[in-house]
Amino acid sequence: MDDPIFFKPPRLAGNIFHSAVILALSVSIVWLFNEATQAEIGPVFLISLLGALFLAMPLPLLVYRMFALNRAGYVLGREGLRVQWGLRVEDIPITHVKWVQLAETLDQPLVLPRIRWPGSLLGVQHFDDVDAVEFLASDVRHLVVVATQENVFVISPADSGSFLQVFQEQMELGSLRPLAPRSIHANFLLAEVWESPIARVLIIVGLMLNLALLTWVAITVPLRETVALGFTPNGSLLPPVPAAQLFLLPAINVFFFLGNFVLAVFFYRQKKDPAWPFLLWGSSVLTAILFLGGVYIILRAG
Repeated sequence: MDDPIFFKPPRLAGNIFHSAVILALSVSIVWLFNEATQAEIGPVFLISLLGALFLAMPLPLLVYRMFALNRAGYVLGREGLRVQWGLRVEDIPITHVKWVQLAETLDQPLVLPRIRWPGSLLGVQHFDDVDAVEFLASDVRHLVVVATQENVFVISPADSGSFLQVFQEQMELGSLRPLAPRSIHANFLLAEVWESPIARVLIIVGLMLNLALLTWVAITVPLRETVALGFTPNGSLLPPVPAAQLFLLPAINVFFFLGNFVLAVFFYRQKKDPAWPFLLWGSSVLTAILFLGGVYIILRAG
């Protein structure tokens, strides 16, 4: 776009919320893992391990939402409006815009997404007279509604008044080269990743190795009472611990696999260095092999 104007959504409250929750979850996970390594086999071990896994489940979503918030923005020019929120990109030609209005001035109040928190007002709502209303916003106090020929978008530029004024000026100027309509969703990106034979093979192999490690540990644990999870600096075995603590290895491996997968998808989206995604997916395979080797050494030494 020629001479675009960039509008940011409010970020402070969202960054504080995401940082606090991510920190609290991370500390809790580390503490629960430490409790699991110290506990004897029984309810305390099981609760600590399952609790750590449960708390880890929302971490990738929270990290992505925080990343998306800090990369989010609304780019406005004579050719149209580009809305970017993480992996979500929507290009709206200026000729497709029917009207733009502050949400607080609507005749019918907006129904906000049920699942929302500071810095993350996202989702699609359906109404009788509109096929879909998509929220790509961070703050309910700065909502602007952009109605197009196909859909309705709700955004939240920090300076909503200035955004409306500039939008009106751009519409009055008109466009000689309207922006080409484009809509990119995260699921489209995942489908694109899956179409790559190398990515598909690495992801499938990584999943299979994760399952193999978990299955091996699940079969072995009932057959042993204790195991030694490593060696001292002089080469002797560490004091034995309950065999159920072997489940820590597949649990840690799952964390590595999920973290690498998310990072690889991000780099795949950027397309700046095409080797990075495949290196990350490949490292997940290598990590799983190392964990399998670690379990073999532990069992053989015990």
